[in-house]
Order: sequence, then structure tokens, then C-alpha cells
Amino acid sequence: MLDQLTRALDYRRWHRFTVQRWQDKQWVKLSGPASSGERALGLTVPLFAAVASFYSQSGTPHSPRLVLLDEVFAGIDDAARAHCMPLIREFDLDFVVTSEREWGCYAELPGVSICHLQRLENIDAIHVSRWTWDGRAKQRESDPNRRFADA
Repeated sequence: MLDQLTRALDYRRWHRFTVQRWQDKQWVKLSGPASSGERALGLTVPLFAAVASFYSQSGTPHSPRLVLLDEVFAGIDDAARAHCMPLIREFDLDFVVTSEREWGCYAELPGVSICHLQRLENIDAIHVSRWTWDGRAKQRESDPNRRFADA
């Protein structure tokens, strides 16, 4: 009886979610003709909403609301990226981003802590430089772990 009730109440058996976008004064499927940036945005926005909804169910309001994003907003132009940044703030998400070119320095974000990793071929080391964004300017920070003064 429990199995039957579980199947009957599982909305995934009788309800389907679709993602659509507004284009040319009509709603069209996200999977329809679109640029790669439009498709990426169409997947990113519902992702942020779903993660925020999940975190809002937690009983601890001070817990991290962490999202890890690899190559975030790849294929999305800079103007569209800037429109996505307020969503991170609106959904109250904490994010860690890996990207070849994204630093997260947008006026829409009031503050970002940045670690820029650099590597050279044939050298078994990685240089880490620390930066901050205060909503207006990007500034290089001193390395608190540096043991020796610069030469």
C-alpha cells in the first residue's frame, strides 16, 4: 500500500515541467532555435531558482547557500552576464566559480573575493593572486601567507 501511495503522489509521473523563453512576442521552448548563450541562460536561471528554493527549506538561516559553477556563463556575452549577477544576489547565493575569463566584477554585485590562479607550462607550481571587488573597483590584496618579503 505504501508503494502504491508513493507512486500515486509522485508528481513526476503526472506532471511535466518545461522551460520556455519569451521570443518574438511568444513563448517558445528553450530547446528550440536559440544561440548557445540563450540556451545557457535558460538553464542557469532555473538552476539558481531551484538551488535557492532548496536552501530555503533548511532550518538554519545562517548556513552557507553554496553553488559551485564550473565555466560559469560560457557562451554568454558580457551584457547578459551582467544581467545574471543580480540573480545570485537576489537568490542570496554564495558561489564559487571557475572560469577562464570571468572575474565577477559587476556593479550588480556589492563584493567579491577573487583568487586568480596562474600556471606556466613545465613548471610544477601555481601562483595565486588575491583580489577583491567592492562593487566599483577591483583591487589586488596582499598575500597573508607570504613568508618572505618581496625582493
